[in-house]
Amino acid sequence: MGRNLDDVIKSLPADRQAKIAALTQEKVEEMIAHAATLTDFRKAVGKTQAEVAKELGIKQHAVSQLESRSDTYVSTLRRYLKSLGMTLELSVVGKNGIRIDLPNFLLWQDADQMLAEAPAKRAIAATKLTSKTKKITSPVRKLVRVTSKA
Repeated sequence: MGRNLDDVIKSLPADRQAKIAALTQEKVEEMIAHAATLTDFRKAVGKTQAEVAKELGIKQHAVSQLESRSDTYVSTLRRYLKSLGMTLELSVVGKNGIRIDLPNFLLWQDADQMLAEAPAKRAIAATKLTSKTKKITSPVRKLVRVTSKA
């Protein structure tokens, strides 16, 4: 039976292992710096579509579709990059080179907290709404009223 690369590296002297690790990290950083697509980013960090899909709670096919899109939501892109151990930062840079903060974008920590709390808030709002109003006939109408109050 053959050996795998990890076994070969573990059998080398410690200084050689350290040099290999440093060169590997350098290559990963170079791949990330030259990445032109989401697929390039994923491959640079050594993850498969299946691994990303599992972390995002979606199917592998959805990751494939996401990687081939020419346009996507910022929140989706943010979650995808987070699954790769990366952070998406948005900024607007004027012609004069000055960075401008956009007040309508939440800080990422605040956005993460809101996403975590959103299902609970929707459930509470739905309970309040159904106890106050009995005349709602359409589930879509109910959803619109709930989300406008939340």
